[in-house]
Amino acid sequence: MVNGKQLETSEKIKQGLVFAVTKLIQILPLIGLTMLHSGHTAASYMPYILFYTALKTGLLFVNSLGHVQNSFKITSISMLLAAGALFVLAISPWLYLTDIAAFILGASASVIMPTYEGVYYHERVVWKWHLMGTEIKTLLAFSLVTVGLLTIASHFSYRFIFIVIMLFVLIGFVGMQRFEPFVKQLDESVFVAQTKSLNNLELFVWATAMAFALRYLRLFEARFVWLLITVAVIGLVALVLRVIITRGTKTKMPGWLLIAALINGAFETFLMLYIFVAIQNQGLMIGAYVTYGAGMILAQVIRKSVQGRFSKLSDLKVQLLGFVVGAWLMITPHLILLGILLISFFGSANSILLNHRAYYTGVTTPAQTLIVKYRNTYLGSILMQFILIIGLMGLAVMRQQDMTTVIAQISGSVAMSDTTSQLIHLAGLISVGFLTLIAGLAGRYLPAMDENPLT
Repeated sequence: MVNGKQLETSEKIKQGLVFAVTKLIQILPLIGLTMLHSGHTAASYMPYILFYTALKTGLLFVNSLGHVQNSFKITSISMLLAAGALFVLAISPWLYLTDIAAFILGASASVIMPTYEGVYYHERVVWKWHLMGTEIKTLLAFSLVTVGLLTIASHFSYRFIFIVIMLFVLIGFVGMQRFEPFVKQLDESVFVAQTKSLNNLELFVWATAMAFALRYLRLFEARFVWLLITVAVIGLVALVLRVIITRGTKTKMPGWLLIAALINGAFETFLMLYIFVAIQNQGLMIGAYVTYGAGMILAQVIRKSVQGRFSKLSDLKVQLLGFVVGAWLMITPHLILLGILLISFFGSANSILLNHRAYYTGVTTPAQTLIVKYRNTYLGSILMQFILIIGLMGLAVMRQQDMTTVIAQISGSVAMSDTTSQLIHLAGLISVGFLTLIAGLAGRYLPAMDENPLT
């Protein structure tokens, strides 16, 4: 194909199928994992804990291997790993194998969306093309059919849920392999030579330890978790200080972009954490995840028309405002789903804005700039987990509430008391207040940025 040539209908359908997989692969497995545990034990919850841990840190490991150059190969490998992990989750009778599969699935999902953005942007730059009618209709139809099948499967067994998601991923993988040859970048290696980073590998280790400990702490109170958090904090601080001493504080990527990515990750994680601690009904929790996915997809379709209504504000400031409004709605009784929809919608719109800006920074390969942007989003997510979980535990101590009881009620193993419900709401209020302050400062001091087109 040549620049600007109209895509054939079959090509558009393939684009829509793959796009749906890359956007929903981080969300759909949560539906099965919420059904996987059969009792309130660490062993039964471990697949969920490990999946979410790897979801936030898998990309950091890839980043340590070098600057990504061939996004197509990385995405393809990750899709195959995800499909294999889903198959194991569907059939494995052994918990240890399920745990490994859940971690691999999370790490693969962590990589798929950022690296596929590199594939998609490469296509857009060459073809002068973007998602339009046929692609969007395919994306929506494929997503709705998959969610419908998952809803049916949820009435039978979590194993059927993982089978449906595995088929969902495999359809995306097959569709990708049928892309035009230039998309596959056959003459390019996966990584730029001699760009491996021990610092990034160390960051992966400490961040994984921190993410695991925080996720575990949301479910169980254990002494080793506090020790793990302490070790991870010391390791992260030592790493940051060493990098500052040896390299200084200047970054190659624009500072405003990295800050905005951190804020995006923080709001997304507040959303996910509040869903977990505030929603006790499993049906409503699944509905919350579906709403989150719907917000992501809607942003692909109508973000420009929505943001265009705020003509006096830049796109970045509209997105920050959407974050704040969504967060306040989430902690308002009966409006939690609307809040989830807003944060998901504006979070996806913000991600697109930052991706477009990062892609043309020229500081390294275009694919690697997207990796760095998403890396900061994931780090912002881990930071918000630390603030919210440690803050919640601190409030429990200040109010002289038993820590083990509070955690048991949050995890749903025992009925939620009014006292714990009030504690969660207070923690939510403080968290939203903190996020509002951060978003307000960002809106005040970050440059006014609009979404720029890929050319």
